[in-house]
Amino acid sequence: MLDHQEKLLVVFTEDMLLNQLRRDGPKIEASFDRLCEKDLIELSAFLSRTCSLLYTGLKVAMRREDELRIACAQLLLNSSNSFGVAVAVLRMGYVLQPGIVIRSMLEAVSTSLHLLQKPGDLQSYQNHTLQSPKTMAAAKKALPPFGQLYGYFSDNFAHIGQLHKSVTPVREYTERHAALDVNLGFLRIAAWLLYVSAELAFNDLLDQPRYWQPVESGYKYDPSNAERDWMKSYFNLADVD
Repeated sequence: MLDHQEKLLVVFTEDMLLNQLRRDGPKIEASFDRLCEKDLIELSAFLSRTCSLLYTGLKVAMRREDELRIACAQLLLNSSNSFGVAVAVLRMGYVLQPGIVIRSMLEAVSTSLHLLQKPGDLQSYQNHTLQSPKTMAAAKKALPPFGQLYGYFSDNFAHIGQLHKSVTPVREYTERHAALDVNLGFLRIAAWLLYVSAELAFNDLLDQPRYWQPVESGYKYDPSNAERDWMKSYFNLADVD
């Protein structure tokens, strides 16, 4: 391409994708690791606890022939893989795409929360007739902030939002800029939602649940004061509900 105004000749070669993956990618990943090592370690530890609970829960559910919890475990385990994808693409320098992946995770979490509250809809889920919008009410009932999160990610990532309207170059990270920090915040939210959903699905496998306490009619979201303090630190908030 010849840019007469800038007096530049720009050449596009046929190995652009290969260069991005093999030449530039490792450098970008290394720059991310230098800036975000602490975040990676914390997210990895949290995800490991979630996956441990989900894999254990899936085995128990299969042994009990508990189709409801098998379905929830499958949904959430696939979401944990999506979480890994979101981390990987951010680590490779893509700052728009993690939100798109996380939006799909929220749909799986919403479906899981819905099925746990309305097990009669399992057949509809298995028949592929359970519509995602129908699951929102139950998800918001279990976790009131869920509706706001789902709306935000839908407006900005499932549909064409503000972030789609500018070019986001893929390059090495030199600082903790706003786009990077926002995405790391997204990842913290996604990892937390995965764990909270997994704990509700397999609460009976835990001696000391962190978020859901048994009550007569099921479970109540009731984290301890110590857990709330941890959440404030984890999310870097002054207070949590």
